[in-house]
Amino acid sequence: MRTRIVGIYRETEFSPGKVNADRLIMDAVLAHLQNNGAETAAVDAAIFVGERVPANTDAVLAMCQGSDALAALATVEKTGTIAINSALAIRNCYRDLLGPGLINAHVPTPDGAVVSTSEPLDLSPLRRLDLHAPVYVKRGDLHALGEGDVQRVAGSKNLEKTLRSFGDRGIKVAYVQQEVPGAVMKFYGVGNSDYFAALPSDGGAAPTESLQLELARAASAAASALGLDVWGGDAIVNENGFAIVDFNDWPSFERVRNIAAAAISRRVIHRLESAH
Repeated sequence: MRTRIVGIYRETEFSPGKVNADRLIMDAVLAHLQNNGAETAAVDAAIFVGERVPANTDAVLAMCQGSDALAALATVEKTGTIAINSALAIRNCYRDLLGPGLINAHVPTPDGAVVSTSEPLDLSPLRRLDLHAPVYVKRGDLHALGEGDVQRVAGSKNLEKTLRSFGDRGIKVAYVQQEVPGAVMKFYGVGNSDYFAALPSDGGAAPTESLQLELARAASAAASALGLDVWGGDAIVNENGFAIVDFNDWPSFERVRNIAAAAISRRVIHRLESAH
């Protein structure tokens, strides 16, 4: 019997400006797997929630992020179907869990904490941060979905004003992260050491070999702690080294799509072979 693999596209509301790129990486991975003899299909998250997947499905490749889709994915996993990424790993990338998760993984990452946006505001969880220096306020339930979901502020009064504005928009928790000065480095990975790439944002300098190695080790450790098979994120690089400031479950891999798709397909095959 042929191996059956189903891909789940990310919900459009969770792909601001990246809908096509997200679909292209999924399609590229499924094409590789089909060339290796697998029977493949791809569905939108809403269809997956309503219909699940056939009982004989061997693996689900999940880019979905909504709560309904994650609940459906967790149910499918209980039947023994392999999920890449798992529902728990995807949930770990919501910012209320991600920030503490990176800190607990003991990788270089700025100080930060989850705070409620409800009145009266309580800033005591931020006691380790320097609130006189700039911080980033990020919506705590998901990744940034639009303008205003990540804001740079300085000073307690501005911080409180920003937290209240998040609360007014229905965002119940925020993650406040100390700013780290430096250049943004995008990174992408598969598995623990299956594939890694680090690319400067905005045409900056490419990472040195030693920096790439150190970042790869730290990012792989973080991915392992979060439970991710397919991942990416952002690091800030300066003269003191680097700090991981964000992590994503299954990014679009837009700048490295072809080589990443091949690596992801190999990871899927390895997971399937290891399960038997």
